[in-house]
Amino acid sequence: MKYKDLIDKVQLYENENWFGEFIYFKTLGQLRDVLEDIRNLKFKEHVMDVIRIFLLQWGQMARTVEREDTEWKKLTDNLLSMRESFQKLRGKSLLDDFDNEEIAEHIKSIYESAYVKNIVPTAISKILHLLNPDLFVMWDEKIREKYKKKNPAISISANGYLEFLKTVQTEVKEAIKEESERSGRSEQDIVEEICTNLPSKKLGPEYCRKTLAKLIDEYNYIIAR
Repeated sequence: MKYKDLIDKVQLYENENWFGEFIYFKTLGQLRDVLEDIRNLKFKEHVMDVIRIFLLQWGQMARTVEREDTEWKKLTDNLLSMRESFQKLRGKSLLDDFDNEEIAEHIKSIYESAYVKNIVPTAISKILHLLNPDLFVMWDEKIREKYKKKNPAISISANGYLEFLKTVQTEVKEAIKEESERSGRSEQDIVEEICTNLPSKKLGPEYCRKTLAKLIDEYNYIIAR
């Protein structure tokens, strides 16, 4: 991934989709207590009325959301059972060490816990991103196919999703390092600049910062469409 290409693609996404991002920001706001502690997750208040609606409106996943036999309650219970893993991953980001065995196992365990009836891998990634927007990167079938060319180990399994995160991380670090060497600035400063300057300002100062994991999804959306 080239730094300029990353910037250009994210800016394109932001220019085309800024209005819909209001839903994204409002969803994160409604889940603030859950991000602090997964034990605050409630079936009706959060899963049915926030996460499910997000998948329908922002994620455009009506076929998943509107099925009567989707196991939303089981999803809620499974996520609640992952409290220890969520706590261990709190504060972790896309740039952390995914080769660390403990981190890798927690990521895979949480991913597997969300695998319930009618909740497909694309929906899983969106749900997990909402519960830890710094770490989990969203994907869909087109994005998976794009990254499979770089890493054939990518699949819809928990191991495959972990490989996806590793591959995305490698690409992002390459772009950040390139800009750091060119500009003489620290990689940390470059990441902060990306997260604060790239999101569209059309929604106002309240919604002016995104995580690197979210911005990479925007880049992926553009290159895979």
